[in-house]
Amino acid sequence: MEKIFEQIDNLFVNGVINGIISIVIAGIVLIAINKLLNKFIKKKWPDNYVLQKRIKKIILITIFLAIICGEVKFLKSFATALLASGGIVAVVIGLASQEAAGNLINGAMIMAYKPYKIGDFIVVTGHNVRGTVIDISLRHSVIETLEKTQMIVPNDIMNKAIIENISQIEHVKANYLYIDISYESDIDQAIKVIQDLVVKHPLFIDGRKDKKDSLVPVIVSDLKDSSIQLRATITSEDNVQGFQMLADIRKDLVTEFKKEGIEIPYPHMHIVK
Repeated sequence: MEKIFEQIDNLFVNGVINGIISIVIAGIVLIAINKLLNKFIKKKWPDNYVLQKRIKKIILITIFLAIICGEVKFLKSFATALLASGGIVAVVIGLASQEAAGNLINGAMIMAYKPYKIGDFIVVTGHNVRGTVIDISLRHSVIETLEKTQMIVPNDIMNKAIIENISQIEHVKANYLYIDISYESDIDQAIKVIQDLVVKHPLFIDGRKDKKDSLVPVIVSDLKDSSIQLRATITSEDNVQGFQMLADIRKDLVTEFKKEGIEIPYPHMHIVK
């Protein structure tokens, strides 16, 4: 029994009793650190519970492993040997994980400066990415598109890209509806049909800053070879509602234009025999 105790005692740098005492004290210290981290991390990232857990876990596990390595002999020897060969290890790890490390650093930058947060609707210019941010980790950001798919974008790309944060611009989103009519059609009547349909739509909101302005501005945006292009500015609460509203109005316009004798030009083919 004494030999077993002696063997266990030899595993620890300062003996098994001192080792256990040190680990218990370390546990108490970790509990205190955990409480401090909770306050700091919640204040820094109040809207990202998943990120709070990840950062806290990394810090606490790192401290705990450092304490264990300092108390257990063979772990201390292993850690010392690892540090002694740190130059070689650093080069290997640096080459193998340069991209991953870049993502982590860029993730920390995003979290610190907060160009966007969970729930924001963003457009990543040049990467054909637009949607709602549903998660931000140290490695990547997850964006839910309008098609309800999830795009996982590395933070290295997010930090370098030009990001349009639509959620932080205004609480009212301006949507543009383009529709072509023939030169023979009544422009004023076409504009009236568009305005009537927009105002009746349940997702339409009055986004005017000056109530003297037109409720639904419709302009002639282009004169094409075979059609007149009209552009209506339609306001909604957000991009998702705007997308749905435009789809509904386009569908209704086809029916209403037919009733009013307004032609939407399309290519015709005449076969002469």
